Amino acid sequence: MQTDMQSKENCAVCGRALVYGTEEVTKNCDFCGNEYPALIYCPEGHYVCDTCHSRATLDILRDVLESTKSADPAEILEKVMSHPSVPMHGPEHHAMVPAVIVAAVKNAGYPVPEGAVEKAIERGSKVPGGWCGFYGVCGGAIGVGTAVSVLTGATPLTGEARSLANEATAFALGKMFDGAPRCCKRASRKSLEAAVEFLKKRMDIHLNTGEKVKCRYAARNRECIKEACSYYDISSV
Repeated sequence: MQTDMQSKENCAVCGRALVYGTEEVTKNCDFCGNEYPALIYCPEGHYVCDTCHSRATLDILRDVLESTKSADPAEILEKVMSHPSVPMHGPEHHAMVPAVIVAAVKNAGYPVPEGAVEKAIERGSKVPGGWCGFYGVCGGAIGVGTAVSVLTGATPLTGEARSLANEATAFALGKMFDGAPRCCKRASRKSLEAAVEFLKKRMDIHLNTGEKVKCRYAARNRECIKEACSYYDISSV
């Protein structure tokens, strides 16, 4: 039995498959002790809040973004996701997407606001897990809009910048209608591809893009759609 945050796909406390409910229940986080309404939890009663779930990954994300000189968002994302502390799914990916986009823009030589990368991490980390199913919008797509908001300095009162950020989210979300169960790896990759296209067309920001990514995580994903996924690599199974 896996314990102490060792299980990266199931319950972080006992390793059991998680319950994805439709009615909120009140749970106390096994790590910080705080009480939360929860839709995703362990059938044994365990619960790990999004903050505790994401903590190690966000530290890795910050380290990678501080050290990388790459202007290829896909390359940066794959490096972050390859770290053993990063789970197969989870709200961590909601912070990765906007932060990687902003870092790539910065590394490509475009001006970005002061503290933009950290701001992208902070905003992205506030998007809870499960939003693709429970609220009807993928956290990765929100991440694209978040990145545009950070880059443009948008607020609720800045008409054009606010609209552009919303347009970016809608553009990315439109790339994700595949009729398949969630996969945070697939959604993050699609979000970055959408971001590269959107930034080029709407903001005249051109980012480096390498070869098509081949997924190394299919064996870890119970809901993997295999050949139906453009990133599927049979050699990784």
